[in-house]
Amino acid sequence: MPKNASALVREAEQLGWDVRVERRWTGRLWVRAAVLSGLVMVRAGVEETEHLCAWNEATGKFVASASTGGFKAVREAVTAVRVVSREQEATGRTVWGRDAAEWVRQMDDAVAKVSAALSDARDAFNALDGSTPSGVRAVELGSAAYAEARTAERSATDAVKAARAWLAETNGEDARGCASWRRAIVLAGQHVKEAGEAIADAAARAEREALAAPIIEEAQERLVAQEAQWRKQLADTGREPSARGYAGLIVMFEDSSRAWCAWFDGHTDYDGVTHAGHGDPSLSFVAQYDAWSNSNSKRSSRSVYYPSRYTSAALTAGDRVDAAAVAFTLAVADRIEGRGAENLRKAADAVRKNPRGFGTGNHRKHLANWAKYPHNSYGEPTRLAEHASAEWTALETAQAAYNGVRDFENALHWDAHYAGERAEARAKADRAGLAGRDQARTERAASGRTAAAWEAAVERLTQARTRVHAAGVLAAGDVEWAQACRDRVWEGDALAEDVWSAVRSCEGAYDDVNRAKRDAGHYEESAETYRAAGALSDFVAECARMEEAAVRAESGREETLALYGCAFADAAKAEEDRCEDVLR
Repeated sequence: MPKNASALVREAEQLGWDVRVERRWTGRLWVRAAVLSGLVMVRAGVEETEHLCAWNEATGKFVASASTGGFKAVREAVTAVRVVSREQEATGRTVWGRDAAEWVRQMDDAVAKVSAALSDARDAFNALDGSTPSGVRAVELGSAAYAEARTAERSATDAVKAARAWLAETNGEDARGCASWRRAIVLAGQHVKEAGEAIADAAARAEREALAAPIIEEAQERLVAQEAQWRKQLADTGREPSARGYAGLIVMFEDSSRAWCAWFDGHTDYDGVTHAGHGDPSLSFVAQYDAWSNSNSKRSSRSVYYPSRYTSAALTAGDRVDAAAVAFTLAVADRIEGRGAENLRKAADAVRKNPRGFGTGNHRKHLANWAKYPHNSYGEPTRLAEHASAEWTALETAQAAYNGVRDFENALHWDAHYAGERAEARAKADRAGLAGRDQARTERAASGRTAAAWEAAVERLTQARTRVHAAGVLAAGDVEWAQACRDRVWEGDALAEDVWSAVRSCEGAYDDVNRAKRDAGHYEESAETYRAAGALSDFVAECARMEEAAVRAESGREETLALYGCAFADAAKAEEDRCEDVLR
């Protein structure tokens, strides 16, 4: 291995990377490749990362390819990030590379920012002036936003309290019960920020709604007059008003028209259930259409179930915006110097000659878009506003009125709808935090029981191994003393064959003890393999085999002891008989 490669491998191992060096065939030569893999921290979790560098097996020189980096580049990548321990992530000691104490510190910082944002929102709310009609509306809007901000801030505070309680309960040994509250705090921060922006915009929104109110009232009167004229035409021809006819009058889409007629006249669904109608042809269709729109408005279909008076008002306000934008562009057309200035001047000349003609429709649209979307015009309309201040003020007022129509429609349904969605998201995050804490507590209890089971199994294996070893040592002593008894008898002694037979049997029993001892060694190796793999059931099975080997070893030792006793007694008797013969 080249010197720079070996240094890279050693440094990566010290930093906690998983390192393996393997031999690879590139298609034209054999190379050695160092593969460095590990879990690294990213913004929202951890991800598996792998770095590869290879060198020529024969020359030791670096081999470049699209998938390999140089030693220097790989070293910089390896040292630039912090590797997360896989074992600690698996056991819950860390989550996303952060332990419980770090999670609580980060949550404290986040909640401090949420509290600061709430304080700013409170100051903005207190600064609202409710002495005018628009000011009263601004205070009403700000009150709703501030109430939501306080609720969100309280949710964040409760979440960090729960995280601190878990930190104290586990003594910082488990981060899962802290990390489960992250989503609750993140959502609270987002919602407090949005509420602060809503409070800051409350006065401007109230002014926009005040500008839009006459347009909406005008649109409502126009719809009522349109319906009255339609009813008169039907009466003159002897026909009755219907939901289908009103849908055609206001030009509804087919899908929404079908739904409107089903609500008005009643219908039978696919399950055969009949639903009574809610409409009455003798009452105002405008009011009934609004009631249907309010009851059926959904975020996913807001363009279909659009309240009729706001649709008409938005069209009117949009026409006024276009007219004001065209007027402003005509006023400053000679001063335009930006991109496309010549085309704008040509369009302006055409519109001056024919202000309302059909042939200049695209020219008017071109002029209006230039003024309505300054970001697309490199900000030039804003810079030229001082040269046509009256037209620019009229354009801003028309745009504010148009946005005020949208604000009225939002106040009708979408403000409450979105507030409910945000509240549900916070509640869901709180439930997820509680569930994560309970799951972590359950897993800790299960891991504690598993640890106790492992401890008991290891103790069981150790005791069985000790029994085997003790039986082997004692049996070896029995065999040694039995062999000494064999040397005490002579060939002519009457009990010589009995002694020698007992010694041979003792040696055979000792062989049984040795076999049990060898089996115990194999069982111990297998048990260590299962322990490294975390296979508790297989480890317990090896413990049972070890205990069976211990039983065999102890049985063999008992046999060697008994045979040694027989050999000793017969040898002593033979010596005694031999002495008597000598004395005789």
